[in-house]
Amino acid sequence: MNRIKFIIVAVLLGTSVAASAQYSQLGPKNEFMLKVEAGYAPFIGNYVYDNNGEPGYYGYYLSKFHHNANLNVIAGVNISQDWFVGGGLGFNYFHNLDQKLADPYMGFQAFADFDFRPIWQSIMGQDYQPTSIKWAPMVGGRLGGSIMMGSSETYGTTFTPMLEVYAGANWYYWYALNGMRNMERNWHSFYATVGVAYMQQTFFLPIRIGWRW
Repeated sequence: MNRIKFIIVAVLLGTSVAASAQYSQLGPKNEFMLKVEAGYAPFIGNYVYDNNGEPGYYGYYLSKFHHNANLNVIAGVNISQDWFVGGGLGFNYFHNLDQKLADPYMGFQAFADFDFRPIWQSIMGQDYQPTSIKWAPMVGGRLGGSIMMGSSETYGTTFTPMLEVYAGANWYYWYALNGMRNMERNWHSFYATVGVAYMQQTFFLPIRIGWRW
């Protein structure tokens, strides 16, 4: 009986040591990260969610096919390498260079951001977090508010909900350039996304490139 107990304890200790060694090789599960991105969002169409799609007395907020150039800074937590959850601030420039009657407007946005990068792989039925991945797909979404500094004679300062869904790809440049060295930076990436966004009574097609580190 004592021999069986000894074997069980030895197995449990061995399993614990192996798990600890594997965890130390993988690095921390959670990591604070920043994302900086620039994008351009062509105009898709106007819609007012609370007025059956009809414009108000002065028309739509962006009634002359305004496009949107934007910069975003996002801070958050990378969770188990696959997930990112954070909050961001952005600057928007609504404009239409082809329409002379389209006055440009500046705007700002604040939002919660999440993305999922499925980088788990499996060998012989066992899941693990790879240390040699270079590319990963990416899906995500955003929810927040958008404010536009409009004409004081018509709308004044406008505030609307901001919604977005997007998909894209990550390139884990650190591993691609440095291999197995400095493994703690392997999850830093450049990425590109395309999605659909709604703000200021308008749907846009945001196309972005970004840096995660």
